[in-house]
Amino acid sequence: MVEGRKLKAHSLIDKVYRWSNLASAWEKVKSNKGAGGVDKVSIEQFEERKETYFQELYEQLKGDKYYPLPVRRVYIPKPDGKRRPLGIPTIRDRVVQQALLNKLEPIFEKKFHESSFGYRPGKSPHLAMRRIWKELRSGNRWVVEVDIRHFFDTIDHERLIDFVAEEVADGRVLGLIRSFLKAKVSEDYTLIDVICGTPQGGVISPLLANVYLHKFDVRMVESGYRVTRFADDLVITCRAKKEAELALEKVRQVLENELDLELHPTKTRIVHISQGFEFLGYLVKLGSRGTMFALPSDKSIKNFKDKVRRITQRENPLKLPDVIEELNPVLRGWGNYYRKAHVKRLFHRFDGWIQRRIWSFKAKRWRNTLWKVYPAKVLYSELGLVNMFHLIPIRT
Repeated sequence: MVEGRKLKAHSLIDKVYRWSNLASAWEKVKSNKGAGGVDKVSIEQFEERKETYFQELYEQLKGDKYYPLPVRRVYIPKPDGKRRPLGIPTIRDRVVQQALLNKLEPIFEKKFHESSFGYRPGKSPHLAMRRIWKELRSGNRWVVEVDIRHFFDTIDHERLIDFVAEEVADGRVLGLIRSFLKAKVSEDYTLIDVICGTPQGGVISPLLANVYLHKFDVRMVESGYRVTRFADDLVITCRAKKEAELALEKVRQVLENELDLELHPTKTRIVHISQGFEFLGYLVKLGSRGTMFALPSDKSIKNFKDKVRRITQRENPLKLPDVIEELNPVLRGWGNYYRKAHVKRLFHRFDGWIQRRIWSFKAKRWRNTLWKVYPAKVLYSELGLVNMFHLIPIRT
């Protein structure tokens, strides 16, 4: 090999359609569950005929005759009343995307920067928060909050393919990625052409998002800035306001000029830690006594309470044990995510509120005396309700 020449991945497609890789991809897709796509084939139906589907995919991919079906678009309500589009590929297409991801992820993991935490093996939101917390405590009290407007919907396809091609020389793999990016969208029985973006909901979309923003990571780190990024959610910590202003100028230069992305005009801002900032569902702020603290953001609290209300609404036809069974994963998941923040008072208050919601559900009215029949001891010990306060780790 000529010195300095970059070694790319060649002949990758045969590893993608290898039977064992397709089977491994299917197990991952199955564990993630989810609804079917435009062909109306469910996880259960795919499972019944998986050997036949594997053979079809193997032959189509090997013969370069595989084409993804349109992506079914649904909308998820947002706290502000708006709706977020979500693309649902068919099960067969999710299997192929996962098979492709199995082979691409190890290649790109070698080059991704440590400042990138989103959807990467061994990384997590908590590790990202720990990195930021350490920087704040070291004296970096000015924060640049960056919000990329409609990021997943505005990724430039050809630029993205070029970034993938920096590591992958297999033209058939690049063509496969392009076919996923160009797959039509099915909405209200209408097929829509796609000219940019990668659908939120696609198995391979998070990796492609990280590939697209890797150039940003490199540019910012080369310029000496402390960036923490989780997919398209990112902050930069600085020691002085002037440094923060220069950092924001650099952000605009890279994201807008080099990557053709748009910054949200009001959500992108410079703040001091005393004003507080939000990241990954946390509100981080400096208290009046000079002590930093982290809490769940107001938006996250509202979303959590809305879920609890939906499950415990009086019109819910389920019996009390079934309601608690449905409620517990919500309490445990949200509670474990925030259990290391400053949440003792909040979790204690939630426990009381949740008990009252359950009594109201059982009695079918808010004011009742069911606390005598179902006191906290019965709810927690006999019916197995998750106690959020007990999720908080004991500090020694």
